[in-house]
Amino acid sequence: MKTFIAFALAPAILFAQTSPAPPPAAVITTAGAFFALSVPDLAASAAWYEQKLGLTRVNQGGRMDRVAGYVALEGGGLIVELIKHDDSVRPPASSPELIQGFSKAGALVRDFDRTVAALRARGVVMVMGPFPARENMRANVAFKDNAGNLIQLFGDYARK
Repeated sequence: MKTFIAFALAPAILFAQTSPAPPPAAVITTAGAFFALSVPDLAASAAWYEQKLGLTRVNQGGRMDRVAGYVALEGGGLIVELIKHDDSVRPPASSPELIQGFSKAGALVRDFDRTVAALRARGVVMVMGPFPARENMRANVAFKDNAGNLIQLFGDYARK
């Protein structure tokens, strides 16, 4: 059901006829990325993405079927859709990474070092890495949002 709602809302969000204010300088700059997350507190999560990642609200809506509401944010090529479902439940705290289904979201960023520095300056705590670029592995880092969702960012490979 979550996947259906995310796909059903995506076209409306991407093509909405809203005219948002110019976004602040986005922390994450990509060539384009999108992910949608189910969150327990829509207002708190939207504020976190605005403050920590520099995203701007471009669309939001209220009740639709079992969805209490949604907020779409974007900036720097990244689009994030936050959804509050009436009946959503948190994964078990003992091993959230072992649940089936969504594990983490991510994006390829243009300036990895600048992005990591900007995230740290905004108080984002890294939970894995940052790991340096290698010939067979992109530079990468992972952090959690205010709702505990894992987000991983990738830079370039090491130059040969």
